[in-house]
Amino acid sequence: MASFASPMTPAELKYVLEAKTRDNGLTQSGILQCWLQGIIGTNMPLSMSNSAATLALQDATIVGLDAEWYEHDSSLITELGVCILDPRSILKPSSTSTIGPSSVWDILAALETHHVRIKPHAHLVNKDFCSGYPENFQFGSTTFASIPTAQEMLRSIFLRHDEHAFPRPIIFIGHAVDNDYEVLKQRFGIDVLSLGIIVSTLDTQTIAIEQSLSPMNRQISLKNLLAHYGIQEQYLHNAGNDIVTTLITALLMTHPTTSSPTPSTLAYANLKPLLTASNTASSPHHPSYGQLRFCTKCDSQLHTLRHCKVSMLHCEFCAGDPELVAQSHTHKTEKCVEGARAKKARRTQNAVPCQWCVQSTDPKRYKGREAYGHDNGECPFLEG
Repeated sequence: MASFASPMTPAELKYVLEAKTRDNGLTQSGILQCWLQGIIGTNMPLSMSNSAATLALQDATIVGLDAEWYEHDSSLITELGVCILDPRSILKPSSTSTIGPSSVWDILAALETHHVRIKPHAHLVNKDFCSGYPENFQFGSTTFASIPTAQEMLRSIFLRHDEHAFPRPIIFIGHAVDNDYEVLKQRFGIDVLSLGIIVSTLDTQTIAIEQSLSPMNRQISLKNLLAHYGIQEQYLHNAGNDIVTTLITALLMTHPTTSSPTPSTLAYANLKPLLTASNTASSPHHPSYGQLRFCTKCDSQLHTLRHCKVSMLHCEFCAGDPELVAQSHTHKTEKCVEGARAKKARRTQNAVPCQWCVQSTDPKRYKGREAYGHDNGECPFLEG
């Protein structure tokens, strides 16, 4: 039996990749193509001449993450979406057999997914600036987790070890990934970059530019990137759906058989029940974090909001406001949406960015917090 022991540590592999990027022009697309080569066994032109680094990279686990937060207060994380693609769980072709994944969709069949709603903030559903769909995860089960449980999940997912107890290298992927690193560090106390296991960070916005899919090298939205391949997802702005579709677009952009736009509507539709079946809480070998049942109104773990029969609660905030007193019995003080808005009356960061700034070529606009500081109609950079 072949050994999967990585010939290089994650730190050593990261050093090689950074050197190749700096000195040989290795791109994010090239890194993902090298990883794919290990899965499908197809030779592709790469800037990787280091065989040890190539083997280590092809053994890396891809981890994608997306977070949703309350539109009136970005410090309140409402959802986490995580997807994991481990090359060791994907059947590969060998010298004696040609059986193996032939398409992006074959590879994606091995995807592990998690959609977690953060219990203290799960009652906050975005609707003012961009509708959220926390109840419409399309690729598995949704669970409700406390912040400590979410922290446990994140550590478990990122800190993976092989059979020799060596840390597995991680390729981190996302759409506008700078925000995701900050969320993990500031809201969950996990500095992923300091763990020493991230060997490369891939951003589908950058890959789209490398693949000439983004007009005038502008930042492209996930919705538009999906549309390029004929895919429409009704329930974007669900953290789980966003990260799964992000990984789908990354593989479609870099897989050798999908270098040109190919409508993938049917394959995408077929993937949903396949992943849902393999990523339910009762699925064998699928780790689960949190509870399937949780009421965002009364905090019961015996039923969900849809079946909640509790009718008399009390909110001190609404009870003290003549205009809100009539609804003061419908929710708890700590679950008051009006109270959450009042605490963050001056919005500092939206849940979604201004699309004019996201598509700008000016880094002062599309990087950092500037694009998230206002809405499309309030963009200060629009001409007259």
